[in-house]
Amino acid sequence: MSDIYANAVDSLRIGIDHFLKAPGYSSRKHAILTLFHAIELFLKEQLYRTNPILIYRNLDAKITDDSFTVGIKEALTRLENLGLGLPKEPQEVIERIQKRRNRIEHHRYDHKEEDEKIISESLAFILFFVDGVLKGKLERDVPAETLREIQRLVYGRQDLYWIAMHRLEQWMHDAWPEWNNEESDTPEEFSGTGDCPICRESYLVIGYHDKPFCFHCNTSVDAAECEDCGRTYLAGKGCCS
Repeated sequence: MSDIYANAVDSLRIGIDHFLKAPGYSSRKHAILTLFHAIELFLKEQLYRTNPILIYRNLDAKITDDSFTVGIKEALTRLENLGLGLPKEPQEVIERIQKRRNRIEHHRYDHKEEDEKIISESLAFILFFVDGVLKGKLERDVPAETLREIQRLVYGRQDLYWIAMHRLEQWMHDAWPEWNNEESDTPEEFSGTGDCPICRESYLVIGYHDKPFCFHCNTSVDAAECEDCGRTYLAGKGCCS
């Protein structure tokens, strides 16, 4: 983990804490500020992974600890020039939270009802970007229960199914590069998924990760499979069949 990524995750944790508080002036103001900061740092992290020098504003000047780094607009432009640009919709999400953040930074915070949606869609973008682009596992830095709660709040039910299927298929492609999903639903070597004892959806994979992993919850789950009935259950509670 780079210092940039660690800094971004710290801002994300603070932003989540504010978002989960009762809606109000202070909680929404600080959620906007910290989540915008997290987005900016996660974009810089992608630049840093491409080449560390790309995070700096003036590439022709000598780099020191005090050298200025790019802002969010510059980061988006550089990613675009590298062929790593974001689709139009995520860019619009970033523009909306940037506009609210600039209002707070340079003038005042005029609490609006639309802020709830702006914060929610910004969180959804971060979860997508860290998981799908940076290949990060936020459950290492954010409690799994908190991640599940955030996903439940920012995604629609149908969105969660689509995202879970995408994650599962991407994992299967990584684990079995020769697998062709047009020829078979799953790789021949894959024993299949089970029901997650937390979300009750059939995206739990046992035996391929350090701990059972649910692609719907997108976190590890302390689950086990009952030898008598075949059902999955939370290991700490035992099977109730």
